[in-house]
Amino acid sequence: MAMATPQQDADALRKAMKGFGCDEKAIIDICVGRTNAQRLEIVKAYKASYGRDLLADLKSELHGKFEDAMIALFTDPIEYDADELRKAMKGLGTNEDTLIEIIASRPPPVLLQVKQKFNEKFKRDLEKDVYSETSGTLRKLLIALLQCNRSTNTQPDLQQCQAIADEIYQAGEAKLGTDESVFNKYFCTLSPIELAHVARAYHQKVGHTILQAIDKEFSGDSKKTLKTIVYATLSPSEYFATRVHDAVKGLGTKDHLLIRVLVSRSEIDMPQIKQFYRQLFGKDMYEDVKNDISGDYRTLMLGLIG
Repeated sequence: MAMATPQQDADALRKAMKGFGCDEKAIIDICVGRTNAQRLEIVKAYKASYGRDLLADLKSELHGKFEDAMIALFTDPIEYDADELRKAMKGLGTNEDTLIEIIASRPPPVLLQVKQKFNEKFKRDLEKDVYSETSGTLRKLLIALLQCNRSTNTQPDLQQCQAIADEIYQAGEAKLGTDESVFNKYFCTLSPIELAHVARAYHQKVGHTILQAIDKEFSGDSKKTLKTIVYATLSPSEYFATRVHDAVKGLGTKDHLLIRVLVSRSEIDMPQIKQFYRQLFGKDMYEDVKNDISGDYRTLMLGLIG
């Protein structure tokens, strides 16, 4: 059977929302069966045919977490990250967790686009907002990452990597107190392959991992940021498996986190995330999410997990 065209999908969505009530199942089926690029084409076709904004229509027909997830799926990923960062800093208080996840886990080319989109959409400077909303080591790390200055070197100098591992050891575990600037410098500028070699050299030298070193030397948000950088650079699927687990463990669900991870990773590495989830937590991710949420929202999220 041939895939429906964006026009046919737009017609089907209009039909699902027209008149009294709303056919949620039809909307979910279309949404889950398409890529983000295809969904963006549907948004265009919908406006061209009906002179209406699909997102506005979805918002008026759906509600709660189901609405949030559906809107996220019909939003360009770069714009979605920009929206999430703005939400994390808007109004009273700051959601550091969201800032850390997005800024520390996105590759520099993506982060550059997010910065531009943030500026265009909100007429604000992302770096200035992050600076004013954070402090201390966390601020330094996030601002350093926002420079998008990570090396792209894929042929690391192994001797140099050993020297860097030694420098990180001397700046942390080898002395009283921690020279945080050394950690900041290397964690925010080494290429993924260089960081992998430094982590390996560190393990060989000290007998435990660089993550364990971060646990000993740092606390709070700066520890979380450094560990996110290591995880997301060396094993992103493993990192996002831990994020899904964070969202569903304990009482209640961190719906915002669950939606963001499942939407942003659905086309990138969902099978690997499920695999790591089972390895790390000995449970099935699909079942854990299924048991934690309900209704149309659950049907949509499980459709993304697949």
